[in-house]
Amino acid sequence: MADDFPPHPARPADAWTSRRTVLAGLVGGAALLSVAGCSTDDKPGTRAPDSPAGLAPDVAVATTALAEIRAVREAVTGTLRRFPATRSTIGSLVALHQKHEATLVDAVPARASTSAAPAPYVVPRNRDRAVQALAVHEQKLHDTLDRLALRAQSGQFARLLASMGAAVHQRLAEWPS
Repeated sequence: MADDFPPHPARPADAWTSRRTVLAGLVGGAALLSVAGCSTDDKPGTRAPDSPAGLAPDVAVATTALAEIRAVREAVTGTLRRFPATRSTIGSLVALHQKHEATLVDAVPARASTSAAPAPYVVPRNRDRAVQALAVHEQKLHDTLDRLALRAQSGQFARLLASMGAAVHQRLAEWPS
């Protein structure tokens, strides 16, 4: 049956651009565009929404992800401080979020502010409510990471954010009831 189809002709070497060439061109083009857009006479409020401080798109996504992860880590830490007995059930979340932070921190330049987080997390006084509230925050983090993965322009970065969201989702599947 293999003889029924003619062999495919070999492609000329210069007919297709390699994946590396395309990626290098995209990265170089993005860098060029980000530099070309710099000017000292920019008017306040003229930058695109969802792009913190006029950063490149994936840097803006990383900045947002880092701020969200830090906020949820602080909520987990606050809950653990108030209810030390929850350490066995939710204590591993701190390490998870710290690993995610460490992964993202190099992608966020020093000029990008991630400290403009919402008001400090207030841990509910009741242990069960505190754990439930934390579950809501973790779910929102999962959803945010998934949305950010869809916004990421780099496939590798999108996969990283999606895997972070999957890790959070996995912890939610094991969440104490």
